[in-house]
Amino acid sequence: GVTEMAVGSELGIYPNETKEGIKMMSVNLLVDDPNRPVIFRGPALGSLIQQFYSNVLWGDLDYLFIDMPPGTADVTLTIFQQIPVDGIIVVSTPQDLVKMIVKKSITMADMLNVKVLGLVENMSYIKCNCCDNIIYPFGQSHLEEVAANFNTIALDRLPINPETAILVDKGMVEDVNGSWIYFDMVP
Repeated sequence: GVTEMAVGSELGIYPNETKEGIKMMSVNLLVDDPNRPVIFRGPALGSLIQQFYSNVLWGDLDYLFIDMPPGTADVTLTIFQQIPVDGIIVVSTPQDLVKMIVKKSITMADMLNVKVLGLVENMSYIKCNCCDNIIYPFGQSHLEEVAANFNTIALDRLPINPETAILVDKGMVEDVNGSWIYFDMVP
């Protein structure tokens, strides 16, 4: 729901805030037309990420989350090498192909001495509104098995939830309510 452009001063860029006070920054908050694609090659994207870390006036934070694309490409490498990361939470979905990508991501983190705090499985299941049966549209979860293979923990499984999708699309993500979103962030 945050759409106004970010502003800055000679001190740096001020992060925008959600209605609940969560500070955030996105390249979409820096461009005149958020519908126009921003096309970067790896080095330019790495530079932008570094600027978001060092030039945004974050102030005191309990946590700084950096949403990264899946896999082991330039963005991940830049963050692991240039930003002091305490750990990562790997987000997965139940498909076998995604498990392979998760394994690569965890192996990369291990190779670069970045702690894996745990795994979260997105789109894990859907609960039928009529009969409360659980349906696994992308196959049965193997989250605990994958977590055990990498000596980390399965933090949670997030369902497909149409009400959540509606709230997110309306820019009201902070109004999402579900028992599945409350877990201890640091194992």
